Amino acid sequence: MILLEIIMIRKATKEDIPALISLWEKTDLRMKSKGRDNPGNLEKQMLQPHMWIFVAEDNSKDIVGAVIVTNDSRKGWINRLAVNPQQRRKGIAKKLLAASEKSLIEIGITVFSALIEINNTASAKLFEDTGYNHIEGVTYFAKKILPDD
Repeated sequence: MILLEIIMIRKATKEDIPALISLWEKTDLRMKSKGRDNPGNLEKQMLQPHMWIFVAEDNSKDIVGAVIVTNDSRKGWINRLAVNPQQRRKGIAKKLLAASEKSLIEIGITVFSALIEINNTASAKLFEDTGYNHIEGVTYFAKKILPDD
């Protein structure tokens, strides 16, 4: 008998926030636990019309992957794409990315972007393998009102 692992992609709910934080802590993503990644702020963000989170669940209903999708009404952003290190190399990140793109296309957005830290070669390869172009010569600027955001 062969047991197939089925991965289901769905929108996250506020009840998923502890599992999301746990997932992010298992990965190399930098956490802003006093800022935008604290449970209260995540819950507020989930109520915004231009932001949603997809989670990937395994057969046991454990969250094994997640991605935040945002848009500015012109461009979609793929943020915090993460897969549990024990569940990698199973196509979960590609499924989350495909769900993110589909959700943006459904609202008329056809330009997608992602910011990837320079040392995150696995993410860079994923995006290149799925048709994203690396834009040379772009410098990223940020301004934070609160240092933990």
